[in-house]
Amino acid sequence: MKLPSPAATLPPRLVRLRDGRDYRLRPLHRGDAARLAEMFATLSAESIRARYGYLIHDMTPERATRLVDVEPTHEIALGIFSLRADGREDRLWAMGRLVHAPDHRTAECAFIVHDSQRRLGMASCLLRYLRLLGRRRGLPRLFAQVRRENKGMLNVFSQGGARLHFSADSDVVEIDIPLWRAKNLFDNPPPAPSIPRMSMPVKKGFSLVELVIDLVLVAGFFTFFYYVLQSHVPSNDPTMVRLWATLAAGCMSGVFWLALQMMKTVFRFQRANRK
Repeated sequence: MKLPSPAATLPPRLVRLRDGRDYRLRPLHRGDAARLAEMFATLSAESIRARYGYLIHDMTPERATRLVDVEPTHEIALGIFSLRADGREDRLWAMGRLVHAPDHRTAECAFIVHDSQRRLGMASCLLRYLRLLGRRRGLPRLFAQVRRENKGMLNVFSQGGARLHFSADSDVVEIDIPLWRAKNLFDNPPPAPSIPRMSMPVKKGFSLVELVIDLVLVAGFFTFFYYVLQSHVPSNDPTMVRLWATLAAGCMSGVFWLALQMMKTVFRFQRANRK
């Protein structure tokens, strides 16, 4: 099994969250161990238990280093940092991890967000970038396990397009995160436009038969409404009656021509999709 390239990582970038502030999202490294320990020191017991399934009473320097100093071919650790006024990083507020399964065909993802920074979109942001990195590494899917009572994290996965599998005899919800459906702004552009074919500016060959049919239909539409509208012009002057009937029928015929072209475009799109 070919291991993913260590280059399939993520350069630091600014992300704007729901509080309107800019944060820095980047991979964690050995130098972030102290900031991770600082973050854990102020986490609630409920947050730690929801993330790890048990309570971690002491985040030792050794344990913190193991969590941030990862092997890039097997793991990814991302962090979200607040910024000071001078642009330097302040505190670590959230961490997301992606750990490859032994066969390197899928990976587990998990997050932890500080209690004081909930509902700002940090977990959703981490999920979006971990999915991006998973696709860049050629993984078809990610998976996660979330406790049933962790409604906030279940909602993040659900809104992110994941499939949630509940079991009546388990307090853990199995999360399946397919990667092949995802579209992300920061992916490498595809070789062909990703917009629907119906709205693509595809050049169509000129057809004299279609033009003649269109002109006949529009002329028939114009003639019909020209005679119908004459009786509705509030004037006894034959010249004014003909003038306003012609103008009104002409405007209506223009709208009819546009509607006709739109209808033909829809039919072409449907025919192309059935092939």
